Amino acid sequence: MITDKKKRKRFQLNPINQRRWRGFKAHRRGFWSLWIFLALFFISLFAEFIANDRPLLVYYNSNLYFPIFKDYPETTTAESLRPRRIPRPLCTELIDEKDLPFGP
Repeated sequence: MITDKKKRKRFQLNPINQRRWRGFKAHRRGFWSLWIFLALFFISLFAEFIANDRPLLVYYNSNLYFPIFKDYPETTTAESLRPRRIPRPLCTELIDEKDLPFGP
């Protein structure tokens, strides 16, 4: 069985490295740069998850979907992807109303 004294000794730095660490901590800019670098490095580990071609969360028709974790069939949201047909008379009215230089 390992005693507490041996555990502490296992993770304890030798005197030279303790002095180096104290010197490094005395330089505040370098010390804070280390923490900022470590934080950015940790965030970069998840960069591919965060910046991908699929949304992380979708709220559609009062439902939450997580496309990053599960593939949903197109029938789940296909009705919103169908092109909307605008009746011809309404289309010409909109063009006349906006006074656009082209017509149908």
